[in-house]
Amino acid sequence: MKAKMTVTKLELRKIKLMQDTGRVGHNFELVAKVRVQPRTMGALSGEGIECPELQWIETIDWYRFDTFTNNWIQAGTQTRNKDLYKANPTSHTFNTWQEENRYAFARHTPWFPAALKNTYGTEAKHWIAQNGFEWEIPIKDIPAMSLQGGSGGGAGTSLVIGPTRRRIIRFELGFTGCQQRIHCAQILETMNGRVTMHAFIQRKLSDAELNAPQNVITWRNLVGA
Repeated sequence: MKAKMTVTKLELRKIKLMQDTGRVGHNFELVAKVRVQPRTMGALSGEGIECPELQWIETIDWYRFDTFTNNWIQAGTQTRNKDLYKANPTSHTFNTWQEENRYAFARHTPWFPAALKNTYGTEAKHWIAQNGFEWEIPIKDIPAMSLQGGSGGGAGTSLVIGPTRRRIIRFELGFTGCQQRIHCAQILETMNGRVTMHAFIQRKLSDAELNAPQNVITWRNLVGA
């Protein structure tokens, strides 16, 4: 029987605000703890490892500011529950989950065989398929927004392109075969190129919660805190 990988635990790590003169956003890592059950028929099973599929699902909402009413108005939902990994598996965001890279992280664990620590990912993969192993694989994302407006980015065309706008990305992250899901959200807002909101929420947000007045006040108060 072919060796098989399962994801046993998911965790968000290294969440950090990123802000400079041109943009605002966050760095974060989705860390997957994986375990490989070794093949059961020796070389007859081959050197391959059956792996789960990454599921990187995003919903992106855009808001514009209405100067007549002094209110933020939803401009639309750019993507709803779109699996960005399925749409573009070769994206730089998913580089560490690529076949040639995911096994390389096993070499950094203290209990990996010393003789294989400087080998290529393929050699590490073959040893893992034969012996089984457990290690962590980080997947890093840097969702950011330009302060002066504009369009484009990993998820596609922006629905509001001026320097006054609000963007909310809701993430649902996981893997096939793993019941655990990571829900989080990033809320960015600028007024005339000035940052007025930069929240990263580590829980699932409903549509109603996005516009709840008290939530907006709380998120705005994070700026400069």
